[in-house]
Amino acid sequence: MTDFIARLPGWGQRTIRLFTTFTKKPLLGAFLLGMTAGFPLTIILGIMTTWLREYEIDKSTIGIFTWATLPYSLKILWAPLLDGLQLGSFSRRFGRRRSWILIVCAMMAAAVWSLSQLSPENHLVAIGALSVSIGFLSASLDILIDAYRIEVTEERDLAHSAGMYQWGYRFANLIAGAGVFLIADQVGWSFALSLLPLLIIPGLLAIFWLGEPQVFEGAFLKAERAANRHLSGYQMRVYETVVLPFKEFVTRGNWQWILLFVVLVKFGDVMASIMTGPFLVDLGFSLTEMAIANKTVGAIAAAAGGGAGIFVWWWFDTFKALFISVLFMMVTNLGFVALSMIGSDTTALAVTVGLENFATGVGGTVMIAYFGSLCNLSFTATQYALLSTLSSLARGFFGGFTGFAADAMDWTSFFLVSTAMAFPGLLALFVLWKKDIRVKQLETSRIKHDM
Repeated sequence: MTDFIARLPGWGQRTIRLFTTFTKKPLLGAFLLGMTAGFPLTIILGIMTTWLREYEIDKSTIGIFTWATLPYSLKILWAPLLDGLQLGSFSRRFGRRRSWILIVCAMMAAAVWSLSQLSPENHLVAIGALSVSIGFLSASLDILIDAYRIEVTEERDLAHSAGMYQWGYRFANLIAGAGVFLIADQVGWSFALSLLPLLIIPGLLAIFWLGEPQVFEGAFLKAERAANRHLSGYQMRVYETVVLPFKEFVTRGNWQWILLFVVLVKFGDVMASIMTGPFLVDLGFSLTEMAIANKTVGAIAAAAGGGAGIFVWWWFDTFKALFISVLFMMVTNLGFVALSMIGSDTTALAVTVGLENFATGVGGTVMIAYFGSLCNLSFTATQYALLSTLSSLARGFFGGFTGFAADAMDWTSFFLVSTAMAFPGLLALFVLWKKDIRVKQLETSRIKHDM
């Protein structure tokens, strides 16, 4: 077999390596981790918006509820704590990463089950409080799982890991989204929501299967320790966890442009996705139609897009891969403009949602791989949290106003505006492209510090 592969042309060898890589344990584990990471955000942005609208909660209030994702935009504030704080005997038994994941998963299960026992008619404030709790725990789980996934994966496999993570994430979207809608349509919302904590199990299986990742201490960290020997043990720990992740990042050239692109790239996509549920309810689609056409087709298309994103990252230059994914996400938002004119047509719904989710899957894999490649392994959790925090600013701060925007205009105008909101991200990407600010340059910086 090895001789056969060696006789293949270069593109053939690369294609075979692309597929055989998927059998590695860390990549299979990334799929399971994606399932556990994916369902909490689905509750807030997908299930809850439809649930509230079913009880005739107004769109402005629904938009405000999406501020429960605000912790995603603030998680950099406590990421150093999760990155550096040990939990005594619990950490000694399970490891630094796994002990935190276990605790946060247990709290998440309790919060989601409590939410399932409430009704929007009588407990709207309590639902809001639990939504914020779920948002905080979900953001914390993202910090931990992202760091864990990157640390157990070889750098050359980051795109594969991102794709597998996306597949798991989208599979959880399918189960949480379509599953809840179908069950709620038959036996009610409470029972349907009470089943969601079961999606925590795949991530727990993954961390016990893969074990605790090794602690990485690169040359940059060692040099900083040597230069700051005058600090006490406690002071050095604070310096390492709070200061050094940011200090290392800003030593890289043109880091400001990278962060600006990260902030702007998802504005248009987030604006459209938040109001998709209320939009479909207003068009008159039933929960079953949304479960089949929206959630099921959407999840399958997103999974396919996640796989396509691996090829895009694998075969194209960094800037071309980013440009293809961002442009595709922008253009597919126009499908909702067409759907707003067509009305309640399940075929049009399936096509629109399928294309939009395929584009989101491509973009998700490319962006996750890009973010992962920017992280120094000595500070994985904090640096990835920085990037993902800035990426979620559009959803966390801007998302709460989308309901007011939807109330102020018709649906056609709303989705035209959401499409236009993607242009700032494209402009920032063009600046990166023109200045030739490549991942490769940052990887060189990473190798220089860590070898």
